[in-house]
Amino acid sequence: MKHVEQIKSFVLFLLVFLSLILTFSIWTYTPDYQNIPESQGEPVTLGQKKDIQEVIKPYRILIHENGSFLGTTTSTAIDNVIEAIQDLDATELRFIQSNLSDEKMNNMVHSENQITLFFSAEVPINTFRSVLQFTQSELPEIAFSHILIDWSNLEETNTLQFSFVSKEKQTLYTTVVPIGQEQFNSTYMKTIQKAVPYKEIVRPNALSLYVPANPVDLVQYTYYIDEISTDVFKDVLFEDTKLVQKNFDNTTYTDGMAMMTSDSGSKTINYVYPAEESIIDIKHSELVHDSYDFINDHGGLTGDYRYSYSNVQRHIIEYQLYLQGLPVFSSVTSTRIAVTWGRNQVFEYKRPYYLFVASESSTIQLPSGVEMVNTIQTLQDIDELVLGYYLTPDPLNPKVYSLEPSWFVIREGSWARLTTDPVGGPEYGLE
Repeated sequence: MKHVEQIKSFVLFLLVFLSLILTFSIWTYTPDYQNIPESQGEPVTLGQKKDIQEVIKPYRILIHENGSFLGTTTSTAIDNVIEAIQDLDATELRFIQSNLSDEKMNNMVHSENQITLFFSAEVPINTFRSVLQFTQSELPEIAFSHILIDWSNLEETNTLQFSFVSKEKQTLYTTVVPIGQEQFNSTYMKTIQKAVPYKEIVRPNALSLYVPANPVDLVQYTYYIDEISTDVFKDVLFEDTKLVQKNFDNTTYTDGMAMMTSDSGSKTINYVYPAEESIIDIKHSELVHDSYDFINDHGGLTGDYRYSYSNVQRHIIEYQLYLQGLPVFSSVTSTRIAVTWGRNQVFEYKRPYYLFVASESSTIQLPSGVEMVNTIQTLQDIDELVLGYYLTPDPLNPKVYSLEPSWFVIREGSWARLTTDPVGGPEYGLE
């Protein structure tokens, strides 16, 4: 019995000792935590991103061959030409002339074996090199409004001459582009086959106008629209959405630095970051690139938006909505995306938030461009005469919009819709 008591005492001591060790281990234990990476959610976007050649596009292609003009505005033909240009490599860009007169430019356009691409706004050559590659590493900071492609010497030299003309600066630069006859025929000549007869409207001391020579059949659309939630724009535009406050009817958002307002009537938003306002000089090419990158990063090119206007001094770049190759205009809503650049980022961003989702259609015929010219009192003060779509909401259903084919005159960036009444005047509507 004496040994039994000793054994019990030893076991009890051992248990107490183990209990102390276990308690101490629990108190002092520190697990080897691994860093858990923060979950990176998918970035908020409005739509699909686009390549820059889908945005820097001409609005018209004009061909002069065998003494007559052919032209087209169809998206398919324009896309085919841009894709063909992407496969080419240009040689050195050469300065040819400044103070280029309107008469000289008209002569160039109706030179034999000439393709002319018309752009709505001056395109920086350093932006266009994303489409057409050049052998030289640095290009001058120039811009152009027209590209003239001359194939007169193609058979002898296997080259095209590209001429870059600036209507604004009245400058002319050229480059030589190697291409085979077969490649040229399979790309550019296909475009010519799809073109329709055009007529040159000669104006004294001004650039000529070019319009379809025959009546034009176009599709009239009735579109059902969807809307991008303003909360989505909040997530896209504000750096820290936790700081953003909105008013009771969700029309104004602010984080104390920037503010975004929405207008349900015109279906537009306007974002302003006052601290970024700047008067410093910014290169034209940088403005175009920065505005494109900003919009494209959040998938903001939610339709066929094309680069259409620039004001380098005020840092403004605009993108015009197109439908079936024709510009869309409206007096009740915006059909443009406008970016004003600041010191390091966007100062102001204005755009529509509607989307076309489904449509019904019918075909109507519009008078030829030659007939419409006769309805304009004076041709000297207009920049362009174009076909387009006039966008209006259905008075009975705010989710339905009509797109009516119409003729428009363009004056200094503003548009005016023309009536088809030969004795009537233009129906003005400034965007």
